[in-house]
Amino acid sequence: MTNKIYLLVLFFSFSAFAQHRTLQITNLKNGQITVFEENQRVKIRTLDHKKWVGNLTFTDSLSFTVNNHKIAIDSLQSIKNQPKSVATFKTVVLISGAALIGASIIAASGGSDAAFLLFAIGGGTTLSSGLIGSRNSSYTHLKWSYKIVDSSLKGEQVKQK
Repeated sequence: MTNKIYLLVLFFSFSAFAQHRTLQITNLKNGQITVFEENQRVKIRTLDHKKWVGNLTFTDSLSFTVNNHKIAIDSLQSIKNQPKSVATFKTVVLISGAALIGASIIAASGGSDAAFLLFAIGGGTTLSSGLIGSRNSSYTHLKWSYKIVDSSLKGEQVKQK
């Protein structure tokens, strides 16, 4: 019985003192702190103008990986939260807008008066899919400083919106 209690205390102590890494970014003007956690889906742009979208994992205190590509913290140009649900919704809106534009072409070839209306609705829907992607703000290196920190699970952190 005491062995089971010791084993239980051992497991709880691992979780109580566990450390995990986060990407902490700080606004250079007002000091606001935003945190990106591990396995959060992000869109990264590097200083050599490459774009990576995927889950954030940390390798060490100076680099992280996104979509199996190792990126150094000092080569980061911007980071943006990119939830999977928003990306899926954006794709659905884009495809439906393109389908309406295609239907307007078919209606125009048939001589229908509704072709312009279908084209206008399809064009608006297609353009709105671009606005959906810009809903989440991008944190650029000109206004924000980046740093990878080790934090405990019970630490006081500001969550990323």
